[in-house]
Amino acid sequence: MYYGEKLWSDEDARKVHENTLNLLEQLGIEVQEKQAREDLAKAGCTVDEEQQRVYYPRRLVEKTLADAPAKFDMYDADCEYYITLGGDDVTIGTSGFAAFYLDRRDDTIKTGTYEALTEEIKLLEMLDEPNHVQTSIQPTDMPDNVQELYMTKCGLMHTRKPLHLWPTNERSARAEIEMNAVVMGGHDVLKEKPHMMFNICTLSPLKMRDDACEAIREAAKVKVPCFFSSGPMGGATSPATLAGEVSQSWAELLAHNVLLQIYQPGCPVVLASWSRIFDMRTVTCTVGTPEYALMRAAITQLCKLAEVPAGGGGFLTDSNTIDAQYGWEKFMTGIAGLQARQNQTHGLGMLSQLNVFSHEALVIDCEIVRCVKRVLEGIKVDEEHLAYDIVAAEGSADGSGSFLKTKHTRKHYKTEWMPTDVTDRRTFSSWEKETKTNDIRKRACSKIDKLLEAHAYSIDEKLIEKLDKIIAENEKIVNEAKK
Repeated sequence: MYYGEKLWSDEDARKVHENTLNLLEQLGIEVQEKQAREDLAKAGCTVDEEQQRVYYPRRLVEKTLADAPAKFDMYDADCEYYITLGGDDVTIGTSGFAAFYLDRRDDTIKTGTYEALTEEIKLLEMLDEPNHVQTSIQPTDMPDNVQELYMTKCGLMHTRKPLHLWPTNERSARAEIEMNAVVMGGHDVLKEKPHMMFNICTLSPLKMRDDACEAIREAAKVKVPCFFSSGPMGGATSPATLAGEVSQSWAELLAHNVLLQIYQPGCPVVLASWSRIFDMRTVTCTVGTPEYALMRAAITQLCKLAEVPAGGGGFLTDSNTIDAQYGWEKFMTGIAGLQARQNQTHGLGMLSQLNVFSHEALVIDCEIVRCVKRVLEGIKVDEEHLAYDIVAAEGSADGSGSFLKTKHTRKHYKTEWMPTDVTDRRTFSSWEKETKTNDIRKRACSKIDKLLEAHAYSIDEKLIEKLDKIIAENEKIVNEAKK
């Protein structure tokens, strides 16, 4: 049974890793870009050019895994230290990309807009729980060929927190690096104090896309950290057995790391899994299942064994609304990764299998994060916390029988107990009289309005002009290429 930080025994974890090495060496990876295949061949891989297949010798896989740093720091837009990724450090953030969002004003699902994205980023700046920001809402009202650059601009304008970006090709990657360099003060600063990281997805089963190869090459030039994300669907694009799916996912991640490390040894990386199951009854790709939660712990354990930072989804749900199912799935998928010490967890604010973002869900999820963290903190045991003298004074025959007025209670109740924000703990009678129509979504919406009103972070107008210029130049390049 799994009750601790480790899902598997060390022996079982090594079996999975060994199986992965066999997959890479004997079955290989389909690498879609010719330049990457040539570079991998120079590094010692065997390449079948006709099949676009690359076979990775285990010595190269192990060497490049050792080259990846065990941990690294991320900085805010003011070049101040913000978070560490690796070791036992745990960080939380949002996930991308949702083409839709739940409009809290009229309770309808709408296609993503730049305005809705702006509100999301402002909330993320104001909320304490998110440690890194991935722009969740896709602004479909912006030109589709440079939408990712508008998302980058929005992130840089409205939050100082580290950003997760999703480059679509070489040009896009270069532009996103340039935009971050503008705000951070140059490429050298960005290299020494990383503020951004690229989210690069693998393609299952056992494939590496050409755009991923392009983004990796651009990232390596200035040591932009890469968040490699593998998301096979059990029973559809990977084996239905969880061990087989995890092993395949691990192979895809290691293959991408090889390419990054041969370009830039020591480039920071997070190996992340979104391994899911394909529900045969509903024909959907699910993220709110016990199996999803287990696979977060599995990949994290493999990362710990390899001494590289671990990442993946968490606080996710298949529910299409904020209901009981939403709650248990968010908690379940969140606690599994955090208990295993997954270094970077993404998923706040998402519902409907990552297809819809909700601003009020973001606020609610932050409370769920606090609950999970409090459970995992455990109970401190020392003389002060055992409180023998307090029990003796108040609980004995001569005592008052009440601990309400003691200095000990006043000292500890605010720190020992997790304060709630949007949770309702009133009695039924109080709830019926005062808050029956004020459900958790409305309480979250009330907090949203206050946070948005209090948001004050901004960047200089001259920097915004430079960002707009980069976007305009890239849009022009894309449009001319279409002619």
